[in-house]
Amino acid sequence: MKTGKKHRGIHSLQFRFFSCIALAAAIFVIVMLLLNLLFFQQYYLLQKKAKLTATYKEIYLQYNNNTDIPVDALRELENRNGIRISILNVFGQSVYDTIYQYDRDSRIGSGLLDPFGRSIYVYDEEELQEKGYTFSRLNEVNGRITSIALIGRLGNQYTILLRIPTTALQEDQSVNFIFLMFSGLIALLVCLLSGYLIGRNFTRPISEMTEVADSIARLDFSKQYTGKDGDELGELGRSLNQMSDILESSIQDMQQINAQLQREIEEKQHIDDMRREFIVNISHDLKTPIALIQGYAEGLRVGINESEEDKNYYCDIIVDEARRMNHLVRQLLDLSRIELGNTVPNLSEFDAYELAEAVVEKTQVMWQEKHLHVDLSGIGEEILRADYDMLERAVMNYMTNAIDHTPEGGLIRLATTADTRHMVLTVRNQGSMLDPEEMDNIWEKFYKLDKSRTRVSGGGSGIGLSIVRAIMRAHDGGCGVRNVEDGVEFYLSLPRTEPQQQPEA
Repeated sequence: MKTGKKHRGIHSLQFRFFSCIALAAAIFVIVMLLLNLLFFQQYYLLQKKAKLTATYKEIYLQYNNNTDIPVDALRELENRNGIRISILNVFGQSVYDTIYQYDRDSRIGSGLLDPFGRSIYVYDEEELQEKGYTFSRLNEVNGRITSIALIGRLGNQYTILLRIPTTALQEDQSVNFIFLMFSGLIALLVCLLSGYLIGRNFTRPISEMTEVADSIARLDFSKQYTGKDGDELGELGRSLNQMSDILESSIQDMQQINAQLQREIEEKQHIDDMRREFIVNISHDLKTPIALIQGYAEGLRVGINESEEDKNYYCDIIVDEARRMNHLVRQLLDLSRIELGNTVPNLSEFDAYELAEAVVEKTQVMWQEKHLHVDLSGIGEEILRADYDMLERAVMNYMTNAIDHTPEGGLIRLATTADTRHMVLTVRNQGSMLDPEEMDNIWEKFYKLDKSRTRVSGGGSGIGLSIVRAIMRAHDGGCGVRNVEDGVEFYLSLPRTEPQQQPEA
């Protein structure tokens, strides 16, 4: 599954953020240039008219009805504001002009001549009478505005003409436009660089959270968001870390549950297999004695026997096979009761040597018949705490198993060993060794080894060692088998306990 680990290219958030800033900066620069081209001249003229108006009002307040106009003050105003001032009397004669000579022939009519008579300042007489001042129409030479003029009244004696040359307007506009272009380009580059740095810093937490999310999608929870920001992105990153931890914990729990379910399924399958195997094995083991009993019983019924000896022989066969079936059923019942916990060990303390000696005596006829030697010298003075009858049965199964598979004249050795936690009783016999692959299987019910390879366990039924395992589990102990140099050694392990103190009389 492709998750797009790092979303580079035109679809990345960083690129889009950078593009937005670049577009905004470019629009700002373009709008600024357009405003300069379209409205700079009008703004320039408005500012000049405002300056002319302020100058006129200042002169009007200071020199109204004053026939003696200080030349120095007028020059100071001209120098300070960059304005040319001309004052005409009621006859239209120039009484003050710092730049041009007096032109006594100039008159105020439909227009006003400059001191050289090169242009006429046309104005609105009604507005002049109403407001006290007015602006003349803009003078143009070859389509260019040359000056802005204000014509006003100073009392009833003088007419004032205030002029600002605008010949530098076009040049100023061109220089201003070029300056704006360069400054706009520099500002655009600065905005682009700032947009890149800000976009990278802004999208860095998002990129880190994207990597964390991709790792979570791959069920890799090792990555964590490391940002320390206290804003919404920081909270989102910490929430992502929390979600990752919860998912990891949940998935681990689910894996454990799945593993447990898998084990239960396997156990159930194993139980089903054992049930089917049990039915097959018990059917096989009961089929032969039932067939024999049925056959000999029918023979007795039809009187096939010709003598009392044959009749007794038939009866003995029937009794032996019935005893065999009874033994098998009793073993199965005992095994089931122990495995189901219906048989609880009745714990008591007894000497290990006495238990081994009792088992050897009960099997004496069997091992003497094969001329076997039994060695009890390895049994110590350990005190066992267990159910005597159940433990005797376990050792008896080991002993009969050893007798069956020890060669004629061989040796069987019983011994005990102990450490701080366990006491171990072993039954060792000479003979062929076990295949390591078979060592776990021999404890299963009805499992029988190939006689050509080794032995048959559990007195031929395949249940004896299963009973031993069930007995030891009921005692919280263990059992097992291992190959030794000259044969096989079976062992029982019990938790070790100290002898209880007898109360004083």
